[in-house]
This record gives sequence, structure tokens and C-alpha cells, in this order.
Amino acid sequence: MTLEELVAHLNGLAFWKEFTFSQNKFAPQPGSEFELADNLIWLADYATVFQLKERAEPTTDPATERVWFQKRVVGKATRQIRDTLRFLGEHSQIKITNERGHAFEIKGANLRHITKIVVFLGSAALPEDCRHAYYHISSTAGFIHLVAAHDYLGILEKLRVPEDIRRYFEYREQVTPKLRQAGVTVDESDIMGAFLTEQDIPTSSSREVLRRFLQDLGEFDLSMLIANLHEHIQTSERPYDYYRIMLEFARAPRSVWREIKVRIVKSLDVIRKGNFTQPFRLTYPMTDCAFMIAPLDPQLPATGREGEELRMKGLQNLTYAAMYDTKASKGVGLLISKDGEYFQLDWCSIDMPWARDPEMDRRLAEGNPFRTTTGKTVNSFRFAPER
Repeated sequence: MTLEELVAHLNGLAFWKEFTFSQNKFAPQPGSEFELADNLIWLADYATVFQLKERAEPTTDPATERVWFQKRVVGKATRQIRDTLRFLGEHSQIKITNERGHAFEIKGANLRHITKIVVFLGSAALPEDCRHAYYHISSTAGFIHLVAAHDYLGILEKLRVPEDIRRYFEYREQVTPKLRQAGVTVDESDIMGAFLTEQDIPTSSSREVLRRFLQDLGEFDLSMLIANLHEHIQTSERPYDYYRIMLEFARAPRSVWREIKVRIVKSLDVIRKGNFTQPFRLTYPMTDCAFMIAPLDPQLPATGREGEELRMKGLQNLTYAAMYDTKASKGVGLLISKDGEYFQLDWCSIDMPWARDPEMDRRLAEGNPFRTTTGKTVNSFRFAPER
């Protein structure tokens, strides 16, 4: 597997195939063809562009490997990053195809922020100062991350959640110039340890916290449920609508995933026992999105035409009510029911500006279906106690 294939595979797992693009060649006019980037992650108004460099003919000479790093990684790869930004600026839209085989038009004018990353796979003889270069500043492209391939793999493996990965590179961009200015050398693991514990700047001992880091996948991980969402779209007139649902999860950190999973597990348990409980909801203010999770009342039909119509209407109504009650402009709803031995998961997404609705005010006043909620701060990352 080449480095390009590996990164495409890893990004497809971490950011899901819907938002991962490795087929990025475009022809602005007949007879000309360009590649936008080796790999690209596109999440609405945010994108990450990648250039990938792999040492094809490694040597055991550090001086030779340093020349390769300067020419291919610092030189050519960062120049290609600049080309990517130029393409996005020169063309009103560029057609690219994601790992699901779905084609979309990306518009540079709509991108609020672009993270630029060069992932390199050097030889064993590559000097340590090259491995610890960490970034390059371009007069036109600005800050460009330089990341060793094994470090990039470690970042994805440790963080798992798209929003947390985005935040890590934001943090990395803030602290690595300070480290260089101070003449301090750290490993990528030190940067990770400092990020996880919200240190102002990494130190050479920041990695020690990783010994206590708890990768509590069972408590938060929704990646397989969301990654396979496309397999459960059966009744939508617009089959790409599920992208909006995935996007809201991609924009939420691990702490939100954990809270959502708690409510999904509780709902599944209620349905399994044939009981009823009030719908669950939570709002993530950073994206102005309300999440609604509800088990279907076991007294109501869940199958057949009547059951399907009831489920769809109930899901839409509850999701809108959760949005309205929390004054959110977006909502993602999940209704869970049972068909024999199998669970049915019905999803919906609503995106509309909040506006006063007298009828909804009346309904909520007469019988609000949701529990009383309070705001709270939840830490994304957990650690074992110090010994």
C-alpha cells in the first residue's frame, strides 16, 4: 500500500468516506488537467488539504536524506499546497469525487478555513531535526503542517473524532512556532499530551500523561453507526440528505458523542424491555444544533404503512420541538423502535432559522415532551488517576 492509499484509507475511516476526497483531478479547459490535492477533507465551510511525500529510494546517508526532505517535502510539497489554494481561488468551483463515488462542486469562496498538511514518509536515516521540523511558513499559503506518516497515524488513532482532530491541528499551529522560537524540541507525543490536557505549551515531559489516557471507545464511539448511515437510507426522496446528519456529528467533539451515546443506549434498553420513557435531547451551542433521541412508545404501531407514517411524523415533530424549545437553528433526530427481534433507527435532519411559533408555544406549554435540561461543561478526554 502506497502512502497515498494509506492516507486515503485512514482519512476515510476517521472522517468517513463521504467527506474524504482522493479523486481530485479536474480539467478547467480541454487539453489541460490538474490535481487539486493528493487528498482532501471537506466539511461544509472547513477543509483540510494534503500533499503526501514518500521516499522511493532510501539511502543510509543522513545528508542525502536531508536533501530529499528539503527538496520534496519543504520544497515541492509546500509548492503544491500553494497550487491548491491558487486553484481554489482561480476557479469558481471544482468538481471532485469522494470515496463513496459521489461528485460535488467545491467552491473556494465558501471555505471559511483551510488546514494545510504535508504528510511525509522518510527513511530511517532522515535526520532528527527534519523529523521535528513540524511546519513551514509560506509567504502566500501561511502555516503548513509537516507531519511524519507514523505521527499522523497516531493522531488519528488517538483522537478518533473529526472535530477533535481539527482542534488538534489548530492547537499544533498555535504552539509549534512558540516552541521553535524558544529553541525547545519536543516529540509529536508531547504535543498530543499537551493538547489532551489543555496545556498552554508542550514540554518534553508532556507525553507522560498519555500513560493515563483512557481510550473509552465503548463510552463514546459512534463512528461505525454514522459511517454506515448510508446503508439505512430507504425512504428519502433526496438520498444525499444523510450527509447533513453526518456533518453535525463531524462538527461535534468527543464529549458530545459520549452524551449522545448515553441516550441511545438508554433508549435501546427501554425498547428492549418494552417500556416507555420521555424523549432525550441535548444542544451543542458551538454549532447551534439540537440532538433528539427518542424510543417509540411501545403502544404505537412500529411497522407497516401505518407504523412508517407514524414514525416519520413523530420523528419530525419531536426533532422540531427539540430545536424550537432550545432555540436552535438545526436539529438531528433519531427515533428508535422495534420490528420483531430487530431495532429500527429512523433519522431526520432539519435546518431552519428559529422564529416564534405561537402554535408550538401552546403545545409545549400544555405538555412539553422533554425533561428539564441544564447547561454543563463536559470534558472530552478521560484519564486514569495518578498513582
